[in-house]
Amino acid sequence: MQFLDDLWANVKLNLRKTYAEAFIELWFNDMKLEVLNDTDAVFVNSSDLKCKILNDKHLPVIKQYLEELLGYTVRVTILSSQNGQPDLTPYIEGKVNEEKANENEPIKEEKDDDIGSFEQASNIFPADHTKYTFDNFIVGNSNKFAYEACIAVCNSLATQFNPLFIYGPSGLGKTHLLYAINNKILSDNPRASIVYVKGEDFANQLIENISKKSPVTFREKFRDKFRNTDILLIDDIQFIAGKESTQEEIFHTFNALYDAGKQIILTSDRPPKEIKTLEERLRTRFEGGLIVDIEPPDYELRTAIIKHKAKVLGVRFNSDVLDYLAVNLRNNIRQIEGVVKTLAAHSFLNGTKIDIDLAMSCMSDVVQKNEPINVTIDRIIEKITKKYNITEAELKGAKRNQEITHARHICIYILKKMTDLSLKKIGNIFTRDHSTVKSSLNKIEKDIKENSLLEIEINELIAEISNR
Repeated sequence: MQFLDDLWANVKLNLRKTYAEAFIELWFNDMKLEVLNDTDAVFVNSSDLKCKILNDKHLPVIKQYLEELLGYTVRVTILSSQNGQPDLTPYIEGKVNEEKANENEPIKEEKDDDIGSFEQASNIFPADHTKYTFDNFIVGNSNKFAYEACIAVCNSLATQFNPLFIYGPSGLGKTHLLYAINNKILSDNPRASIVYVKGEDFANQLIENISKKSPVTFREKFRDKFRNTDILLIDDIQFIAGKESTQEEIFHTFNALYDAGKQIILTSDRPPKEIKTLEERLRTRFEGGLIVDIEPPDYELRTAIIKHKAKVLGVRFNSDVLDYLAVNLRNNIRQIEGVVKTLAAHSFLNGTKIDIDLAMSCMSDVVQKNEPINVTIDRIIEKITKKYNITEAELKGAKRNQEITHARHICIYILKKMTDLSLKKIGNIFTRDHSTVKSSLNKIEKDIKENSLLEIEINELIAEISNR
């Protein structure tokens, strides 16, 4: 049925919140939702081995996301068609063995309709969220400050680091740190009250429930939930931007918690000043504590992450494979994890050795999208020197006349935009330190706000560099 296919497609979209794209393709793309009724959802895939692994390790996550879309609880069963199409009649006719049917069925609690759907959407962690700890967060130059800030918050809640605002591109470990904070605090104090919610879920559930019959009752329970907690964790806070009622609720919740000496921790894909349509009163509150960023991992950190992920999966890479992966997997940690899992799965399922040929085969799509970083750097420098009629030696040298300095600032800004180089490594190109690079970036950002023509000029340069 088309409905079942569409429903499963939407579940897979949500599964991307927990699993990498490569994992989705390997484990879920050959599954099909065959039966759905008031009590059961039955999937069929093509492999006994996949069926066993999915049932043993991943069933709770599939069930979670399926029930979020359905709005009611079902028993999820995964069957294999390796030895022929399984008999689905008992599920279709509702005659599944009662003992099996009641197995692992969660105890339902009566909840007020106005708050129930929100309760389901908040504090939802992946089934294996407890594995995300500070001990297995791989630390490098690009994330060390954020890591240390989170440790400091756990050791001294609601002191000088309140709120803690962590920002950076998707897939670099922000959510890992939120889970680690949750797990660390509850380990130290099991009675601590912690509320975790995604910014988008907060907004959607608020809007949905306000329209119900008893908005006053809902708002009271909503406020009790969020304003009587010890620690509030909001992931991807940028999704509240432009939503007036949500920002209003966040504003008052923030004030209530802050005034009560409770800890607030937020993540975003950008700093508060760059979140468009965010109310100024919220922006100033988000900026009132500690703001830390996470940058894409450098080569050394990528190598450490690959080694760690491989160890967890029980595989080993030789030096050639390790170097190839570390050089080419530059986007984010989620990408790294996905490729390592793909390699491990190929080795496990097919009994093949993980060598450079297998790595190149599994990485073919990724590598086509990523250009070697040195080529990008060279092309940026070439384009800048040509545009501003200076030599490479002048661009990288000590001269400080206005034309060369301006070109140098723009070059630094574009390098930061178009590569995953850390500030330190960009500084090394120009024989300058981290703080000088940061100063150049701040100057260009300030100039762009004051001069729209400069923004157009830089965007045109980036487009020319991208198009070669």
